[in-house]
Amino acid sequence: MEYDAWFLAAAESLAGQKGVKRDVVSPPEPEAVQDAKGWISKRMAPGRSYSPSTDQPALTAVFDMEVARKGAPSFDKLCRAVECLLAA
Repeated sequence: MEYDAWFLAAAESLAGQKGVKRDVVSPPEPEAVQDAKGWISKRMAPGRSYSPSTDQPALTAVFDMEVARKGAPSFDKLCRAVECLLAA
């Protein structure tokens, strides 16, 4: 599983951020997309491509985690594990 697949689950929350096109729409099954980085690159403004080393931190800061939890079971699992650790 790619970390970037979680961005696909909440793609609408990334619209207009770091070069992501404003009309981006999440795919029906974000975690089933092969090459999530390529998927994001194809939805960047002309002349831009997705660079994990520069774009990942900025997109992580703005993506909607609640939406991502609903669309990406692996992200929901991570959140539940973190919540469990914090409660311990």
